[in-house]
Amino acid sequence: MEMTITLRSEIEKGIAELGMNFSSFGELSGINRGIFSAILNGSPPKPISLNQMEAITRAFGKPEGWMFDLYIEECFYDGKPNRRRVEPFLIRCAELGRTDCIREVLSRLLEDLKHVSMIFEIAETLFTSGKIQESLIFYECVVENEKYHHSERLAISHYRLFRASIGVNNDQSLRAAFRFEPFCGKLPDNHRLDGLLHLMYVYYTLERLEIAEQYADELIEFSSTVYENEKAKRNKTKKYESLLTERPLVKYYGQGYLIKQGILEAQGKYEEAKSYNEKYADLSWFEGMDDASLREVEKFKLFAKANKLNLEILMGNTEYLDEYAEFLESNPQETLHGLLAIIKSANQHYFFVDQVILQFSPYLTDINQVLKVEGKYYNQTTITRITLNVFYELAVYYARKEKYVTAIDYSLQVFQSSVKIRNKNILMKCIPFFEEFRRFSTPTQNKKYETLMKEMYHNA
Repeated sequence: MEMTITLRSEIEKGIAELGMNFSSFGELSGINRGIFSAILNGSPPKPISLNQMEAITRAFGKPEGWMFDLYIEECFYDGKPNRRRVEPFLIRCAELGRTDCIREVLSRLLEDLKHVSMIFEIAETLFTSGKIQESLIFYECVVENEKYHHSERLAISHYRLFRASIGVNNDQSLRAAFRFEPFCGKLPDNHRLDGLLHLMYVYYTLERLEIAEQYADELIEFSSTVYENEKAKRNKTKKYESLLTERPLVKYYGQGYLIKQGILEAQGKYEEAKSYNEKYADLSWFEGMDDASLREVEKFKLFAKANKLNLEILMGNTEYLDEYAEFLESNPQETLHGLLAIIKSANQHYFFVDQVILQFSPYLTDINQVLKVEGKYYNQTTITRITLNVFYELAVYYARKEKYVTAIDYSLQVFQSSVKIRNKNILMKCIPFFEEFRRFSTPTQNKKYETLMKEMYHNA
């Protein structure tokens, strides 16, 4: 109990330095004099609650987290963990970034693995209250110490870690996906839907299309099963409670078909991709929809129209060009996706779209400005992927027009951004592109290229 005595000695010392007694300090801190007496002079001393500890800290004018390393012993009064003190203390340590205290408490808790359940519940409390980063140390602890491989809390912990890890850079997203995949099927239905959705997104973004297609198919099948189960439950009971999902159920179903179309499009299977367009163009038949679901249905209707025009352009049907440009003007959130199709098709089918490029020039000047766009429908990872491809196609386009300096400028913008996020797929396009047209590059462009090559090798 040496540390506990030290904590109490510090409190007594602080009271003496203020020239107060228990009564006056109790008034200052808001803690009853009798409680103070029991905390400091009781036999045995009364344990200090976290609220009391923080009230004492404020009364002394000390910074938050004062004496937290000594307070740990209060959490294990008489050598046993007391949940009423341990749980709020760990949450407060997480909020204050006191990982030293967290690790010490976790180490002592894990002397008995039955406490893994409490650690998981603390992680969930933090995560669901929006404290994502603060929760991760607890989920990692569960992952490392859960003894039942098929436990639901182990699967959920992997799921939470996966969600927190994706989107930072491509390498990290891929590692997170690899780690999470074996546990996706062990999740409860609501989390499994979201797990499949994000696995599909990760592999699609990384252009690992075969794996993305597998998850798109699985998401379509599983969301259909969940939909039928929910419909049956709704028809059987008057006290029906819908499955609590992060997104409306229709979102998972429609998104599976939308990404499936996108994958076929990326593979150049345009006619086959067309057949999937109608699968999500009108989802008004979905039963049990609320306002959020109806908004998703309207979004899918818009996506279907955009993607139908997109496919026509990619197939070289230039008669749709004016209609598509007009559609993009009216729906700016689709502009980047549309410009990619238009410029890519122009390169593949050898026609020119200078007027379209001029019309949408604000999107086609500075890659760093475009990457700051906050998409109404698309997350930042998707915006980044599309933008890099748009600017690469612009480099190819201007090389066709023999405007080599402009072409190289575009390729170097893509190269720089790709190095930053470690997008190896597009990097491997930029390097041979520059080498092919190096003889047309300016000294400034050469220097920038060499700097980026060094940075790439340094980060490899």
